[in-house]
Amino acid sequence: TIAEIYQAGLGLPEREYYLKPDSGSVQLRAQYIEHVGRMLRLAGDDSAAATRAAGRVMALETALAEASMPLEQQRDPEAVYHLMSLADLEPAAPRFGWEAYFNFFNDTATTEINVAQPGFLRAVDSLVTTVPVENWRNYLRWQLLAAAAPALSAGFVNERFRFNGTVLQGIAEPKPRWKRCLQLTDNLLGD
Repeated sequence: TIAEIYQAGLGLPEREYYLKPDSGSVQLRAQYIEHVGRMLRLAGDDSAAATRAAGRVMALETALAEASMPLEQQRDPEAVYHLMSLADLEPAAPRFGWEAYFNFFNDTATTEINVAQPGFLRAVDSLVTTVPVENWRNYLRWQLLAAAAPALSAGFVNERFRFNGTVLQGIAEPKPRWKRCLQLTDNLLGD
């Protein structure tokens, strides 16, 4: 068993959604920004603040997408295997408090880690200092809201389904609540 750091943090399914210049992709990104804004309004932001925050979220996620390794490249096991000692991890991303991170999880067993995409890690480390703190706050708040949305009130559930289910996947209606509860229980408990 090897601990791993893997690229993440995108609200759209993959990096190409952020980078393709075709009109369909541009339209989808505009719909995503509107979706983020709607969710933030549901969370209590006024319209202007939600619109501003949604734009900041999109800008930060786009920077993360640009730094992300393409899916085709990730299929090569050698491309995603970069074993490092914890001592080597600190210089690879010095702005992240690695010691505090591992201490928080009371992890004393991990001595080495696979950094699947070192370029992504370096890019995030750079973004920590170049992206304003307010943008990170908006982004982290959005990530928390997006993750919690299935368990929040009907407004959040419906807006999440409108974008993720209907816009992204073409699904006409959500599963009944009892099926969603059963699926969540099964996902959390499994066999």
